[in-house]
Amino acid sequence: MKNFLIILLVILILGIGAYFGWSYFKGKDEVIQVSKNKEFIWGVSMYPFAADHVYIQKNWISQLALAKNLNVDYVRIKWDDAAYTDPKANLEFHDKFLKEIFNQKLGLYLILEPDQDLKKMDNAYEEGYQTASRVASFYKGKIDYYQLMNESASNAIKGPQYSGEKESDYDPVLYPIVRDWIKGASAAIEKEDPSAKRVVTDQWTHYAFFDMLEKDGIDYDVLGWDWFSDMGLMGDKKLSSGQTILEKLQSFGKPVILAEVNARPNKNGQDEEKQSNYIQAMADWAKQQKLAGFFVHVLTDATSRDFKTVDRYGLVKIEKNEKERFIIGTPRKAYQTYKEIIEKYK
Repeated sequence: MKNFLIILLVILILGIGAYFGWSYFKGKDEVIQVSKNKEFIWGVSMYPFAADHVYIQKNWISQLALAKNLNVDYVRIKWDDAAYTDPKANLEFHDKFLKEIFNQKLGLYLILEPDQDLKKMDNAYEEGYQTASRVASFYKGKIDYYQLMNESASNAIKGPQYSGEKESDYDPVLYPIVRDWIKGASAAIEKEDPSAKRVVTDQWTHYAFFDMLEKDGIDYDVLGWDWFSDMGLMGDKKLSSGQTILEKLQSFGKPVILAEVNARPNKNGQDEEKQSNYIQAMADWAKQQKLAGFFVHVLTDATSRDFKTVDRYGLVKIEKNEKERFIIGTPRKAYQTYKEIIEKYK
């Protein structure tokens, strides 16, 4: 009887330990899953070298603090594969500022681009594969979203006078190059980091490109779309077929993210009231339509390479200090508006 009670006690202890151990690891899995698979993600595009075109750690950390204060889930930045010709040097260059994103517990949405003129590529598939493979193998498990080229259909369209609603609007030489680069990059990410999401984006009414990708069996996970104030409100846009642009995008069966949204500056700069109202209207609409995410483009203004001009897209201004050097300046009205939008919906 005594031995039976001892055995029963051991079984009970092991059972309780197993239950709490299972609960603990189950809870960990659920936290990881939620962080990578939110129903709706909020984000902002960023330029690591917005003011000075060189990497200065303290300046980048101050920018990330501005993003963190917005309470975004993700920051969206571009990988410049042409920064260094040596792949190892290129990784080291980018890792300086990417690791600061991870340190701040912000998610990363990374744009990958071809490093050369599309028409000069001997093997677009291989170029796309190698570019994505180098990055995805190095950062496996750390990057949730990879955008495969920026506005890919725009890289293949015959010209700005074409609506992109017909397959004949796309250049028969450029389309297969763009398609094969995306195909190669997509395959590399699937192999090196299969948990990451692959995003393909465009803008305006360039949807026939995605009909072509579908026919050609190109694999990706998320459809991204860029929309600016000169296009009006996205919800109002009707296509020649009578469908809305959103109805057409949703017909591809992919989650839809608004990857770039903002008001265009005018010749006098950014109209702060217009910018604030436009971001508010587009964000509310995106949530009402149950899209998958919303990114404002961009957190800060950016200076031109020759430092002669500053664009005015930022939620935050770039201004000159007393020494006539460009620095990250004061937030525009839209910065607080976007912060309040995210707080409202989160």
